[in-house]
Amino acid sequence: MENIASSVGAGGANLPIDVIKIQNLINNSDSSYTGLSSPLAVTGVVDDGLITAIKNFQAQQPALKMAHPDGRVDPNGGTLAQLNSADNANQTSHLPANFASNSIGKIDSTAFVALYRAQYPSPALSANVQQALAGLIDTIQADSPGIDLRWVAYMLATVKHECANTWQPIAEYGKGKGLKYGVSVNVDGPEGQTLSNVYYGRGYVQLTWDYNYKKMDQALGLSGQQSSMYWYPDNALNADIAYRIMSYGMQHGSFTGKKLADYINASECDYVNARRIINGTDQASVIAGYAENIEYLLRFFNVA
Repeated sequence: MENIASSVGAGGANLPIDVIKIQNLINNSDSSYTGLSSPLAVTGVVDDGLITAIKNFQAQQPALKMAHPDGRVDPNGGTLAQLNSADNANQTSHLPANFASNSIGKIDSTAFVALYRAQYPSPALSANVQQALAGLIDTIQADSPGIDLRWVAYMLATVKHECANTWQPIAEYGKGKGLKYGVSVNVDGPEGQTLSNVYYGRGYVQLTWDYNYKKMDQALGLSGQQSSMYWYPDNALNADIAYRIMSYGMQHGSFTGKKLADYINASECDYVNARRIINGTDQASVIAGYAENIEYLLRFFNVA
C-alpha cells in the first residue's frame, strides 16, 4: 500500500516521490477505469496524461463513480484508497528494474538533482549548489562503487543537515571560538617549520581536535602528503577528501564508535538511531525523513 505526503494531480503539491507513486498506481489499475491504452511514463512529473487518467479513474471506478472528478489524489482520500485496492495486482511493476536493489549502480546525478529540487523546493538551490550536489553523488559512485544505497542515502541526508543545504564542505560557524578545540596548536610542518593550526570543525561532517585530524590522515593515507589535514586543516574542506572522511568515519565508527552497519544492514534500516553515528539523537527524526526521501529518489535513478 502506497502513502503520499501531499496531493498529486490538478492543483496538487506534486512532490516527485508522491507523483511517482501515483503514476505507478495508475499504471497498475484496470485500463477500463483509467482509459490508458499503454502505461504512463513514470517520471515524477505531473502532466495532462496523468491528470486525465486520474479523472477517468475517479469517474469509472465502481466504488467512486464521481460525477465531477477533480483529477487530484489526496492523502487519506477515497481516490488513493481505491488506487491501493485489491484491483491493483502489482504495485512495483512499472518502477525501474533495479529499484529494489540495495547496491548502488550508475545514477544520473543531473537527473537526480532535478527531481531533488522539486522534492525540496525550499531553499532554492543555486547553480553552484546544484553542481556541488551532483558532484558529491559522482564522487560517491567513483569512490565507493556498489556501496549500500541506503548508506549513501543516510550520508547524503547527513550532509543536507550538517552543511545547511549548501551541499558543500563547510567550516564550523565561529571556528571553535570559546571551545577547547578552538585554540591554536603548533605542529611540525613538512619542511621542519612550525605550523600554527586550529582544528575546529570542517568538512561534510565536522571533524574536530588535532588528534582526530591526525588519525583521519593516517586512515586515508594522507600522512606526509601535501593533502595532509594535520598539516593543512583546510584540506578537510576539499570535497573529495571531505567525502572520504565521512564515508570512512561512518563506515568504521570513527566519530562516536557507532557505524552504518550497526543500524543499516540486511535485517534492518533504522535511520533514526543511525544519527548516533554522528551526534547522539540530535535532529534524528528530521534527518531520517531526509534519508527516506533521498533513498527513494536514488532507487528511482539506480541503474545496474
